[in-house]
Amino acid sequence: MKRFFINILALAMIFTVAGCANKTVANIDTDAVADKLASEIKFADQMSNIEDKTVLKLYGLDENSVKKVNAYESTGATAEEIAIFEAKDEESAKTVKAAAEQRINDQRAGFEDYQPKEMEKLKSPVLKTSGKYVFLCVSDDNSTANKVIDSFIK
Repeated sequence: MKRFFINILALAMIFTVAGCANKTVANIDTDAVADKLASEIKFADQMSNIEDKTVLKLYGLDENSVKKVNAYESTGATAEEIAIFEAKDEESAKTVKAAAEQRINDQRAGFEDYQPKEMEKLKSPVLKTSGKYVFLCVSDDNSTANKVIDSFIK
């Protein structure tokens, strides 16, 4: 009898794990996420929406891995930036996330001597993934950035 219950419990755990693994992420409006971040976070610099081709070039990505992107950047006086990507699939999202990490490293190298005070923002920017989506926000307000992004993920 004890063995029977152990087997039932093991099967229940397997189905639970399998159910979680097959969970799909709902479609996320990348424009809405980027726009809400741009409007709700108080940036030190003026933020401007940048063209998709420019974003792909900045991040070293091509159109084969990204389905859609929406991004804002500062005037260059600060490291502030928003980039929301919808990758082609979850595997491509890994490539996009790696590109975002490289972008952060490049920004650190560029701002280290130019604007050392910007290094605090670049030390721990908000970088999240959810399914095929990648979210990056470099600002002084990680709390708001996390709340905004999480409101679209959940």
